[in-house]
Amino acid sequence: MIYETLFSPTEYVPSSLELKRALLTFDRALLFDPDDRDFFPRQAFTIAMGMPPIFGMKMGPVKPLGKAPGYDDAFQRLLDEFSVAGRQGLVDVVSSYDRSSSDSFTIGAVQMGGYPLNPRFLLWAFRNIARDEDVVSKALEGDKWLFSLPDEIVQELAIQSAADGGINNDPAIAPIQRPLNRENLREEYSRIGRARIASAMKTIGFCASRRMVPFFGHASTGKIAARIASRANKVMDAVTEFDPFWATRSQVMRIAHSEYIDETVLAAMPVEEVLKLRSRAWGHQAAARDEMLQSIAAISAEIGDREDFQQHAQASVLAYRKEAEELEQERKSLGFQIKCEVAKVVALTGSGGGAGLTGLLSQLQSGIGAAATLVAGCLYAIDKIKDYRPVSEQLKAAEQEFRDKAGFGLHNFYEGLKHSTQP
Repeated sequence: MIYETLFSPTEYVPSSLELKRALLTFDRALLFDPDDRDFFPRQAFTIAMGMPPIFGMKMGPVKPLGKAPGYDDAFQRLLDEFSVAGRQGLVDVVSSYDRSSSDSFTIGAVQMGGYPLNPRFLLWAFRNIARDEDVVSKALEGDKWLFSLPDEIVQELAIQSAADGGINNDPAIAPIQRPLNRENLREEYSRIGRARIASAMKTIGFCASRRMVPFFGHASTGKIAARIASRANKVMDAVTEFDPFWATRSQVMRIAHSEYIDETVLAAMPVEEVLKLRSRAWGHQAAARDEMLQSIAAISAEIGDREDFQQHAQASVLAYRKEAEELEQERKSLGFQIKCEVAKVVALTGSGGGAGLTGLLSQLQSGIGAAATLVAGCLYAIDKIKDYRPVSEQLKAAEQEFRDKAGFGLHNFYEGLKHSTQP
């Protein structure tokens, strides 16, 4: 199979170049509906706090992502530009839940509108990682667009929401402490950074439930995903010392896959010409790539010895690279290259959020699955774990619930697209 991808939303619409790139990598490219901005259904906030699921009522925004001025019009223009892909079912718009069946007060049950994720887990995992100064700072770092906006626009983007406030005995989440040029907007910037974290978490979780791959097209969401993966990796390494069950699963995080292309040529190419590049050779390469990554994830669950895992993984990578040679030749005029290897060091650990992985697509396959990645990367801080037994059990429960051992990709598309993804 060839995976579908879902764009992790930001405050503004994805670029045309990002969407073209996704169509050259995945079977289909999906976008969240412009009105689907909140973390989870608002009427589920009471059960997320721990109350019995016997009634549902909207209590205001949970943790929504703001919209840049003109967002809806820009979204429609993007759909119009890719209308030929839309007619072929290659670009589509989805919602994480049905708002028509989840907007009213209910007694006896909470109408979730088909929302596939656990709001209680999401809320408390979010409140844990949102208190990580480093993660929130990375969500804002280097964003010239955001820091150039007028005060009033920043204030509109920084939506006040229930997930940030005090809940029972848990105090409200404090703003970040890093130096800011506009001190008067410290609380607003902090809310925006936390909203980006919630959006990335929701995208990863939703993709896990639908067997899709999240597309992190903007530097901020890419860095958030990198931090979640980095935190998960540290937790997994520590848990392995307690429970050998995880010994090789975390090793799959070290499989790095990158695809390079000349973005100036791609940017000038009409959508119709881009679709012609989805050739037989492309289909063969894309299917072989995903099968290779799935097989390595399966190997990680079967082999307990790290050296044996490295040997088997390397053999799979070499076989795949041979399969991909035809596509590299076919797309030679685009400067297309593929790099795939078993990395020597843990991926996504330094302050660069993926520094060292370059190209338009840097793919990391997580053998522990998306659900377990969220548990390990968001719910736990390595320095606060006192007992690894419940951590291991929660990770196993997450794998069992979503049954996503076959593979999950964390993708950082922003590395070579910085200028094209900023409005």
